[in-house]
Amino acid sequence: DDDEDEDEDEDVPEQVEEVIELLLSSLTDSDTVVRWAAAKAVGRITNRLSKDFGDQVLENLLDRCFSFRETDKAWHGGCLALAELTRRGLLLPERLETVVPLVCDALHFEQ
Repeated sequence: DDDEDEDEDEDVPEQVEEVIELLLSSLTDSDTVVRWAAAKAVGRITNRLSKDFGDQVLENLLDRCFSFRETDKAWHGGCLALAELTRRGLLLPERLETVVPLVCDALHFEQ
């Protein structure tokens, strides 16, 4: 099974990884419409990835958007993306322990 998972990750074209990188960066944009569109696209693309690669996208999202060094825009973009992933059923149950406290922090976020 581990070999199959590794093969699935290797099948993701470099261009897809570059697009995901661009979208994750766009989640911190100063324009709300850009953040919203990026969050929607992250959900759509993640929906077509392997479970393991999708989890890597989530990990990268959490690292980028939910630090107290980040702006309110990054937190907002991160919440939009989490909402989109959740709506699509892509937020794995084992991630809830990590994600729920971050969402609670986001509700109380002040800068």
